[in-house]
Amino acid sequence: MAETMMPVWRVGAIMNEPLAEVLKFCAWYLAQGADELVICFDDPQDPALEVLSPHLRIRCIPCTPAFWAQLGLSPSETFVTRQNAALTWVYRQYADGWLLNVDADEFLFVDGGSVASVLAAVPAGKISVRVRTAERVLVEGVDAPLHFRLPMGRAVRRAVYGEDAPLFGPRREGLVGHSHGKSLVRCGINGLALRQHWPRGLRPGGADEMVLRPEHDAYLLHMIGADYDVWRQKLDWRSGSRGFTDGLTERVASALACSAPDEALRDLHSRIHCSTSDRLKRMEAHGVLLTLNMNIDAAMQQHFGVSLADLGALGAKL
Repeated sequence: MAETMMPVWRVGAIMNEPLAEVLKFCAWYLAQGADELVICFDDPQDPALEVLSPHLRIRCIPCTPAFWAQLGLSPSETFVTRQNAALTWVYRQYADGWLLNVDADEFLFVDGGSVASVLAAVPAGKISVRVRTAERVLVEGVDAPLHFRLPMGRAVRRAVYGEDAPLFGPRREGLVGHSHGKSLVRCGINGLALRQHWPRGLRPGGADEMVLRPEHDAYLLHMIGADYDVWRQKLDWRSGSRGFTDGLTERVASALACSAPDEALRDLHSRIHCSTSDRLKRMEAHGVLLTLNMNIDAAMQQHFGVSLADLGALGAKL
């Protein structure tokens, strides 16, 4: 019997991250079986370019002024505008296969299976497959297993968070970041333009889109807030680009304006991104807790021969 050909899938992203974050991202998707990674570097002098360019399954694109000019843009355009344009350009480079459009802190995971096997089961009429978000929560002193919260309704949100519930706006379904997830898009479809969560140009009513449900065991693991320093560095950008709810944006602004901003920000970070054992139990009781025994950092050693500890010792930064 002839062996069934598995779908080709690629990952596209635009990045401006510390080297450790870039390597962790690339190693993860190489380990998941991506046929190619296409990384657009917002900083055309990014040190990751030298590290990654020789890799056979990684295509590096320095986002020079000339690159933006061919897309009709300049480096001064808003990041979201440039992100959508760059990933649409990447998408249009391929006539077949699938493209996953994600950010540097988003890790697609299929529990007990593979991304390719999920795509092989997608009906021929579907051109976009969306994987919903599972958002990392930190537990003090615990490195493993990893805990993630799933989207939740209003009543569950209030039961889980108690007095902190107002920090989690209703449109985010109990998450700090987005709950929509991200999409794998079938390449070679005329008229599509990529946006953050799904392509523009799909027919209304879900005719073109397949949204994976819990029974598919597929999750977009969002590591927003997993590292305080990275979170802190991105506050201005997230606050200015609707990365937070209005209420949380106001809390961030208040913390930045107070006499001890770092102390206030650390408290806020703890409230929204960390969890007590009691809160974990409430999430589990309401069916909105995902617990995974996995080591996302381990793939770095396998694919690049370096660990986070090695990079920390070398002081590898942008």
